[in-house]
Amino acid sequence: MRLPDPIILDPQSVPRLRWGVMGPGAIAETWVGSVQKHTSQQVIAVASRTPGRAGEFAKQFGLEQVSANYDELVGRDDLDALYIASYPSDHFEHAMMALRAGKHVLVEKPLTLRSDQAAELLSYAKDHGLLAMEAMWTRYLPQSTILRSLLDSGELGRPELFAAQFCTDNRGVERLWTPGGGGILFDMGIYAVAMAQQILGNPSTISSTGTVRPDGIEEEMSVALGYDSVARAHLLVSGIATLPQVASCSFENAQVTLHAPFLVPSAITVGTKDFYPEETTWTDNTGIVGHEGLAYQATWFADYVGQGLLESPVHSHADTVATLSVMEEILSSITR
Repeated sequence: MRLPDPIILDPQSVPRLRWGVMGPGAIAETWVGSVQKHTSQQVIAVASRTPGRAGEFAKQFGLEQVSANYDELVGRDDLDALYIASYPSDHFEHAMMALRAGKHVLVEKPLTLRSDQAAELLSYAKDHGLLAMEAMWTRYLPQSTILRSLLDSGELGRPELFAAQFCTDNRGVERLWTPGGGGILFDMGIYAVAMAQQILGNPSTISSTGTVRPDGIEEEMSVALGYDSVARAHLLVSGIATLPQVASCSFENAQVTLHAPFLVPSAITVGTKDFYPEETTWTDNTGIVGHEGLAYQATWFADYVGQGLLESPVHSHADTVATLSVMEEILSSITR
């Protein structure tokens, strides 16, 4: 089966938005660095609740402005959009601050830790003519555009069985083990759940088992999702063990594999369903590597703003809320 070409937007072809950064932590460092290196977007301002941190961040990336607090940042007249990278438990509050100030928002995943808050936030944005988008950057990578083209073509046939694992020993990442920091499911597992949603839709049954620390924070989980179409998905997520981060799906007419690590620019293979399959592979040689792939979503976001879109065509508001609802049920199951 021939692989379609990826869809890669020219960064110079989209509006040059003026961005502010709320919550200049590690992921914001990666995002700003990739945006400055690979896009035409302009990051000009930053604010932090940690004294001195915004100034350090601004100096590190050559930003023009440091705002004294978040209220001052969202109120700036020279900003078009806010990139929100604060603790997940604060995403709802901070995104709503920006939206009420009339700014578009790109919010680090998870958009919120509660599906009802996500629905409220997204509805408010749409009602007020603003684009609010969860930073599910995997949807905007070149290999994801190939996957979408394959799915849209119908050549693969109906999906049968999806499997994904995101297992990395992250015991040294303090934020993941801190209440409000997202945890293993909402920080890591969200990629697997969102990809299952992209390929199979929303599940009709959810079954999960896992291990939880004495303080109630999840460590590892195995999830089985069932669908009315009789397709199945099996997800393995761990913050205490490491395995290749691969995702694959058996379809009626072929098998598709997103190479490890599937959540960054990597490769995609389509093959026959034989034990020794005939395969075709597209490998990402764009020069945008690892987490520099965060840059793609910024370019697509600017394109959507330029078109006047109020939600992402490839990751709708309904997709975002549905994924969070599934994760809420998974977490409830393994922690109760």
